[in-house]
Amino acid sequence: MLSYNKDINSVEEGLNHLQGKEYISESTVNFFRDITRAQYRIKSQLHGIDISCSLTEDEVKERMRKGKPLISWDNIPLKESHLKELFKEICKIMKRQENSGDEEIQRLIDAESGEEFDLNTLIKKLFFHDRAYFHSLSDDLGVSEELLLFVALHLAKPFFELVAEMLKGKVVDNLWLKNYCPVCGSEAQMAKLEREVGKRILYCLLCGSEWRFMRIKCPFCCNADHEHLRFIEEEGSPYRIDLCEQCRRYIKTLDERKAGDSKREIIPTVEDLATIYLDIVAKKEGYERSWFFPPSVDQLKTKRDSKTLH
Repeated sequence: MLSYNKDINSVEEGLNHLQGKEYISESTVNFFRDITRAQYRIKSQLHGIDISCSLTEDEVKERMRKGKPLISWDNIPLKESHLKELFKEICKIMKRQENSGDEEIQRLIDAESGEEFDLNTLIKKLFFHDRAYFHSLSDDLGVSEELLLFVALHLAKPFFELVAEMLKGKVVDNLWLKNYCPVCGSEAQMAKLEREVGKRILYCLLCGSEWRFMRIKCPFCCNADHEHLRFIEEEGSPYRIDLCEQCRRYIKTLDERKAGDSKREIIPTVEDLATIYLDIVAKKEGYERSWFFPPSVDQLKTKRDSKTLH
């Protein structure tokens, strides 16, 4: 497990390399730097607490064979004081951003302080992928679903990352080739093709875990028809966009085989920001980013499938 200082320093170094790039503003880099620092401050407070997530090798294999992620809700070390501290800090950081929608953010702050919603419940509904809850809460509070999801995701990340670190190395590749995270059940944020043989690795949006996935398959709708899968790459760049013509979604990929001799650590948050220009390209092509809740989740997942996640 990485220490707090080494972990945050790696992220800081990655963000520093983005300063001055034409395709990303300094304010955007600083925004995510501030969010990351706030998350790691909370994460540093959590180190050393007793977390019940020990699984035997046989228990791990059994859960994976059944398609069940390793984390259960009871494993997450949520504490109200930590949640409130991080929530306030995230909202303060967002309000500092130009054109951030101060009134909407303030409505969210007031709603939380007025106990119109509960932060613990917000994260729980995110974990169980309850899209209806976010839609309903958005209407009730008069704030966008995008804002609620952004806050919920960044509020949850340090808690899920900590538990995921404890389970690192337990995932058995040949028992898990699914399109959701083997640790927490969430979708992928980024992908890479490994340097040696081009093995495809996905990175979780929520807990940061990584797992192996098929090369010729959409990580969202599981379309495996190569005639409806394609990619766009920039000449001389190790980055590309993998596109699915069936669900019209995409994932950004780092091809290590084209990254020269660099053996830098892959930090999904940094790589995501470093390739923000690819999001623009994909959207111009008519593809959408899968951001936690896919646009067609109800059509792509059966009720039975959704019940097996946790």
